Amino acid sequence: MKQHHRPLAKRIIYVFLEGGLSQLDSYDYKPALAQYAGKPLPDSINRPEFTFAKQGTVIPSPFEWKHWGESGTYASDLFPEVNSRFIDDLCFIHSLNHKSNDHITAKRVLHTGVPIEVRPTLGSWLVYGLGSMNDNLPAYLDITPTDPNRPTGFLPSKYGGTTIDEIDRNKRKLEWENLEQAFPGQEEHIDFIKAIDAAHAPDPELDEMELAFRMQTEAPDLLDIENESEATKKLYGIGEDHTDEFGRALLLARRFSEAGVRYITVNHATPRYGNLWDQHSELEKGHRGNAHAVDRPIAGLLHDLKVRGMLDDTLVICGSEFGRTPTFEFFDGITGKHQNGRDHNPHGFTTWFAGGGVKRGYHHGATDDFGYYAVRDKVDIHDFHATLLHIMGIDHEALTYFHGGRDFRLTDVYGNVVEDILS
Repeated sequence: MKQHHRPLAKRIIYVFLEGGLSQLDSYDYKPALAQYAGKPLPDSINRPEFTFAKQGTVIPSPFEWKHWGESGTYASDLFPEVNSRFIDDLCFIHSLNHKSNDHITAKRVLHTGVPIEVRPTLGSWLVYGLGSMNDNLPAYLDITPTDPNRPTGFLPSKYGGTTIDEIDRNKRKLEWENLEQAFPGQEEHIDFIKAIDAAHAPDPELDEMELAFRMQTEAPDLLDIENESEATKKLYGIGEDHTDEFGRALLLARRFSEAGVRYITVNHATPRYGNLWDQHSELEKGHRGNAHAVDRPIAGLLHDLKVRGMLDDTLVICGSEFGRTPTFEFFDGITGKHQNGRDHNPHGFTTWFAGGGVKRGYHHGATDDFGYYAVRDKVDIHDFHATLLHIMGIDHEALTYFHGGRDFRLTDVYGNVVEDILS
């Protein structure tokens, strides 16, 4: 399929902070939280049941807030390197929302548009619609996913993501160099299968076998970051204990993007640094630890893309499957005491973008005075997906796949492009 219009970006890198980054402690400042500290939410705020607990009282942000950059964006000190160096490059949507309260269905909604059915992800739709930019590499890469077997739904498996499951400083190169010695005659074997395949119904698995074979010529070099300069490694925080793992993951994302991979997700969800961004208790400690692990690597990625001239045609996305509530969790179990944490909140949360296709230093939408619900310029998941497809040159209403007697699309029968954020 050809692009429906001129694309604003060639590729996407999605930095996914799994578990629920608190919008109220990062980029959605709400002074009412301090004014109502220790008090219940006012009756004017509709309060649905918490996912895991009864609601407690309002908790103010424990982080320090100030204006950053020429844009004067008011943000916390949770991400000091990103904010001090790149806040003016970021484009924020503060009004993302959906209806899924638990992690599993929320992640599914974010990536596929539906909470329960097994459907193709955004990455799979992009590969189906646009194909590959490098025949020796997968078009869709999923780095350190917590659910690496994310299915392609009704799309053929060749449109699925290829995973890199582990980033380890002691496992710098994938053991692919000796595959030809271990399995001699691979090329002749595939040629033989192709000859049989040509005489019968095409086998989609053959495409995957051929890709796996071709990857042996290019992927091992991309996975080996030791040929990068020490300055580049330092830029990503590689070699420092708290940033090494995620720094390596984002450096791989840059390397594979530069080599022609169209869509890459990089997932931060490691028990080593706080076990997701899901702080039901110890909010400040958990978010500080997680941010400490990703702040420099994300800033490094943005810097690296910019100096290489890639940020102009690469869209970087950073966010979670939902945000957090403005109130304490209040457990009435063993302790019956307030916990210094926030519950899940899919009703209004923030995601930022940078690079190709979006305005710099721009803020779209808003939540209510307590950061609970999106109330202005609301962006639902279908709008989110429609916008990303548009940036990549695809009309979301025209990208369809016939299955089960009807045409399906990523955005179902919904979705509007958020024109206001486009550059």
